[in-house]
Amino acid sequence: MTETKIKQILVAFDGSEQSKDAFQEAVRIAKFEKASLTFLTVITEIMPNDDELYLQLDVRPEIDDIYRALAEKRLETITADLDKTIPYKNEAVHGDAKRSIVEYAKENGSDLIVIGATGRGALERRLIGSTTAYVVNHAPCNVMVVK
Repeated sequence: MTETKIKQILVAFDGSEQSKDAFQEAVRIAKFEKASLTFLTVITEIMPNDDELYLQLDVRPEIDDIYRALAEKRLETITADLDKTIPYKNEAVHGDAKRSIVEYAKENGSDLIVIGATGRGALERRLIGSTTAYVVNHAPCNVMVVK
């Protein structure tokens, strides 16, 4: 049996406690495997009735700027104390979280996705783990779910 080398780890990060735990686990794996990390935040606007409205750059650029700035600040805060020997990058994309995570992993050759069991969105609170379940079932690579 051949062992697969993990070179690129994708970490789904939404600022929730479980995504912070996923962050810590991904850092531990990256140190062990000498892998690089990508911290991905998906920007989704939640409407008052819990329907998701996906931001479109050409329609609402001012809201995009606000959400992108918040996502970047969240990622900067979490990576501030990261061991500088671990290569990493922060990414923020728009859309449906579950589909965006899977698509990003496919397009960027991720070897492992690390994700929290639940997130911070209103829909995730109502449908516990729906994003995580989708990612586990549709990812092009292994997925580690962190509780």
